[in-house]
Amino acid sequence: PLDLPPEAIYAKIVEKCGDRKYWETWAGDVADIFARLVGRIEGLLANPANDALRDWFDAFHGELRASINDSIGRRQAVAMIAQHVLTRPVFEALFEHYDFAGRNPVARALDKLREDFEEFGLEDETRDLERFYESVRRRARGLDNSQARQRVLMELYEKFFAIALRKEADRLGIVYTPVEVVDFILHSADHVLRQEFGRGLSGEGVHVLDPFAGTGIFLARLLQSGLIGDADLTRKYKGELHANEIVLLAYYIAAVHIEEAFHGRREKGGEYEPFGGIVLTDTFNLHTGRSGFPRDWLPANSERAEMQQKLPIEVVVGNPPWSAGQRSAADDNPNVDYPELEQRVSETYAARSKAANKNSLYDTYKMAVRWASDRIGEQGVIALVTNGSWIDGNADAGVRACLAEEFTSIHVLNLRGNARTSGELRRSEGGNICGHGSRAPVAVTILAKNPEAKGCRILYRDSGDYLTREEKLAFLSKTESIAGIDDWQEILPDEHHDWIGKRSGEFQRFFPIGSKGVKAGKKGDAIFQLYSNGYKTGRDAYTYNFSYDVCAENARGMIEDYTGALFPEKNKVSYNSRNLAKIPYRPFVKQHCYVEYVFAMRKYQLDKIFPKWIKGNRAICVTSIGSTKPFSTLIVDSMPDLEVVSKCQCFPRYRYRLPENEQAALPGVESKLERIDNITDAALRAFRKHYKDESIDKDAIFDYAYGLLHAPAYRERFANDLAKELPRIPFAPDFRAFAQAGRDLGGLHLGYETCEEYPLQLEFAGAGEPGKRHFSIGRRKMRLIDGKTALRINEHVTLRGIPAEAHEYVVNGRTPLEWFIDRYRIVQDKHSGIVNDPNGWFEDP
Repeated sequence: PLDLPPEAIYAKIVEKCGDRKYWETWAGDVADIFARLVGRIEGLLANPANDALRDWFDAFHGELRASINDSIGRRQAVAMIAQHVLTRPVFEALFEHYDFAGRNPVARALDKLREDFEEFGLEDETRDLERFYESVRRRARGLDNSQARQRVLMELYEKFFAIALRKEADRLGIVYTPVEVVDFILHSADHVLRQEFGRGLSGEGVHVLDPFAGTGIFLARLLQSGLIGDADLTRKYKGELHANEIVLLAYYIAAVHIEEAFHGRREKGGEYEPFGGIVLTDTFNLHTGRSGFPRDWLPANSERAEMQQKLPIEVVVGNPPWSAGQRSAADDNPNVDYPELEQRVSETYAARSKAANKNSLYDTYKMAVRWASDRIGEQGVIALVTNGSWIDGNADAGVRACLAEEFTSIHVLNLRGNARTSGELRRSEGGNICGHGSRAPVAVTILAKNPEAKGCRILYRDSGDYLTREEKLAFLSKTESIAGIDDWQEILPDEHHDWIGKRSGEFQRFFPIGSKGVKAGKKGDAIFQLYSNGYKTGRDAYTYNFSYDVCAENARGMIEDYTGALFPEKNKVSYNSRNLAKIPYRPFVKQHCYVEYVFAMRKYQLDKIFPKWIKGNRAICVTSIGSTKPFSTLIVDSMPDLEVVSKCQCFPRYRYRLPENEQAALPGVESKLERIDNITDAALRAFRKHYKDESIDKDAIFDYAYGLLHAPAYRERFANDLAKELPRIPFAPDFRAFAQAGRDLGGLHLGYETCEEYPLQLEFAGAGEPGKRHFSIGRRKMRLIDGKTALRINEHVTLRGIPAEAHEYVVNGRTPLEWFIDRYRIVQDKHSGIVNDPNGWFEDP
């Protein structure tokens, strides 16, 4: 139709120039060829006959370490060359009349190395991609507009990067930024800049930096948005817009993305001008005091970096990396260290936080806020989209305290979408605006630092409950910027630096369940002297299994690999079947675990609570500070996993220690441990005094605490307090009633495997083998059906008659039945290939 807008016509042209599904089929091939190419380059470098080639590469690698980040390993440098070799034909196809590799300073350097390596037949490795390159050329023919080429580039980035460089994406915490979010941030930054300083992003001398450019969408949209006037366009492009990116392929695409946005808006004619404001660098390593960049292989890139450092950056925009570090010790993918920046976090955010565990303050997005806060100096605006956990995180009180002191106005739009919650809370969080790219809550934050203003005004807006991703993005489009939102809530921080979900003063007057002072042996009030986090293996697939035999086999293999890697003089670990224990892994889900502290990431104080081979203790586990799940508690009688309730802290009835003047036993020999009452005498005196009842003993106090922690009124009234600190126990009007309730609940929660069975009805379907009924659990989750009155075990078996009461009790975000459904299925670990089959739990499946 002739009335279609140009954008729609461009989109149709792109679709007709190549089948998107055809590109997707190439994704795996590209990843395989990329790995093969890396191996081929490494092989050439390892060949003693290629001394000159190795010298050139070593010089290039050394310059990358010196100018970008000294943590760049040899393999990462090789990967850069491989990325360049793979993607060069794509850029040549998309820009037939423009030599990108010849005009971009980093591409020029890598092209020299490519030519050197291709003398050894390196191009043979990419011959299988000729049809892929032809599909790009076919897609590119006739695309003489910026929007179409940008779309092709973005598809290339998403398909290639997401698969071939997955580990890099995970380490850097790369999250896709929707256009609606980008536009909202840019217009908000312009609004605040005008409001605070009387000039917008188009103003002369206003230098704008995206320190984590990714594909360059922020600066590309800025050039396309109309926020920069026609008269200011060329000046802005040539000297006042800046971008940094550390990943080569993203850097290439960002450069072209920004260039296309500029040339697409500029009047027709004129020579193609590369964007000179982009630097291949590690922003966290780029600070104003740094100098002396090497100039052999990347001279123009180093010149750009040094020039950027001297500029008065007034506006920082973007989407910083969200990484919180490797998920497991088995990942072998740790984050990079930044001593100078980490020191700044330590002396600001960490210094102002009272949390015991401050590790989360060094998450990359918080370091990005710290870096940007320092970079703009005494005046400027920061506009970012980040993980939103800092808004009410316990350790993040230090972040909030510093932001309120360093800035004069703060706008926070909480878009929520926290997928790490569960149940009704998860549903109320709504959709995540980043789609499947993130499970974390999302927030847009606009910070202004105006030396002429006094104090700090904090304005907060919650997107609301149950909104879909599409509804949230539509809201951003409709409001356009923070100026379009008229119902901001002004925040007055309390003494804890809480902004939302503030704590109750009444809670502070209750009796502490535990305290660091009492734990350290000092005098003070606390019910329990010793407490500890749950067991953290860091390698669950290797140490846990439903099957005893598989758990034992995995343990033997792990020990064999470990001892084989040790030097001969090191103490070796030997397999001991007594280390195999059945322990609570998740609520009402036990697994066999090989408990060997050498292999554990953290055992905390558990060896003093549940020593190996000693039974008879009990502990109350509670949700720990910083959890994303509602407060829960669960009693255990053996060593609990860290996630039996979220990030659990366990408070034991007894603790164990070596008798005085007795040394630890030799390896393989048991020590005689002394059992000590873990409920303090101070707590016993306090309870007896308050209730005027000398018959109260420590067992009753233990039961009372467990009963009280289950009270719905207590949990609802003090939900904010329980999310930010350890429980405090009030003196209820009827001590004996709560003590009896706690005793009864404890019996139910510990004896759930041996209690009387509920009379469910078994329903069988399907032929199956004659004389056999198939109860086996498969890879798919079981399903609740028929209004949650029945459980479909598999295609052959259904259990009917589940009572409504089974869905009322929730622990750690799920009912016990939901935990059974979630955990009892066959799972294969993607790294090790280890299979965890719950059918192996039973002697006769």
